[in-house]
Amino acid sequence: MQAVVFQHPRELTVENVADPELERATDALIRITSSAICGTDLHIYEGRMGEPTGMVIGHEPLGVVEEVGSSVYAVKPGDRVTVPTHICCGFCASCVSGRSGECLMNNPGQAGAAYGYPGMGDYRGAQAELLRVPFADANCLRLPGEPGDRWEDDFVLLADAFPSGYHATELARVSTGDSVAVFGAGAIGLLAAYAARLRGAADVYVVDNVAARLDKAGEMGFEPIDFETGDPVEQILERRRRLRSSAAWRGEEALTGVTCGIDAIGFQARDREDPAHEHPAWVIDALAKLVHPGGRLGIIGVFVDHDPGAEGALEQHGALAVPWGTLFKKGVTIGMGRDHDERYNGRLRDLIVTGQAKPSTIISHHLGLGEAPAAYRHFDARRDGYLKVVLRPA
Repeated sequence: MQAVVFQHPRELTVENVADPELERATDALIRITSSAICGTDLHIYEGRMGEPTGMVIGHEPLGVVEEVGSSVYAVKPGDRVTVPTHICCGFCASCVSGRSGECLMNNPGQAGAAYGYPGMGDYRGAQAELLRVPFADANCLRLPGEPGDRWEDDFVLLADAFPSGYHATELARVSTGDSVAVFGAGAIGLLAAYAARLRGAADVYVVDNVAARLDKAGEMGFEPIDFETGDPVEQILERRRRLRSSAAWRGEEALTGVTCGIDAIGFQARDREDPAHEHPAWVIDALAKLVHPGGRLGIIGVFVDHDPGAEGALEQHGALAVPWGTLFKKGVTIGMGRDHDERYNGRLRDLIVTGQAKPSTIISHHLGLGEAPAAYRHFDARRDGYLKVVLRPA
């Protein structure tokens, strides 16, 4: 089969590799019809999560079951399915408690396994023609329709991007009437903002410096904030002051921030004053200033425990200078961590099928699997409107 293979930082190849096979009676093989490129794939592409030479990458598949093991009962050949990025067993202590992103069975000695992801088990990625799915009964989410139909682009986002955006709002406990500031207008940030609206948020601000991403945020009905034109904290506070200046909010002059904040960028956040360099600590600092007393933060952007490529000494050891004093004084609740995709993907599927959600609005490009190396180059450069790319095997 053809697959996208990591060779060196910023060097991918599309080559023929051996087809996967059923290894256990609980496995399934799926033939991929669409596979998306994630922002986390860029961390791998840039060599910031190790150098897994020879690894097939990608973790956002949609396809059709081709073969199942003798102990698989929930799916059969011909079923249309997606699978969560984080591979779950369905029966360990983490999975039973709904924390499938921290499954204890699929990556022994660690909490969490994933497709095509360094350090999260020896599992081939999904940017390929075929994918082996362990514990198929627990992982395969059955879907209606047929490949290439009106739901194709929506369903491919159920593997990771849409549940991740929703997870961010779960971490921040977004509810009806909340005001939300999302830092990062990549796919996850936009889908976090989208999920916030689905949950009833009244005002949603999206912070970035890439014009095409900010345009998309505005197109989706959010308030775009360009951090290169000025301090995003002050920009949002000024908008909030104007909004809350009438007598209806008398006595609430101190509450000009937001009730919820989301970091959808993570460890490679660009410096606000010099975007040519990285400075991830400024995002949490800005959120600490913005959020109300008693507010909530959701940290969904990826952080790693070791990053030799970081510019700062703290960051190289996976640490940040966090304004704990401000956060403590305000009594802010912080939620963070990997998305537990399997917890959400069924209910999000139903929102798509009933027409209440259309996450595919963020998809910018459809390309063949053979075009993956060029797609990564454009996506990594944040140019030509590359926001969310879907690869289609031949």
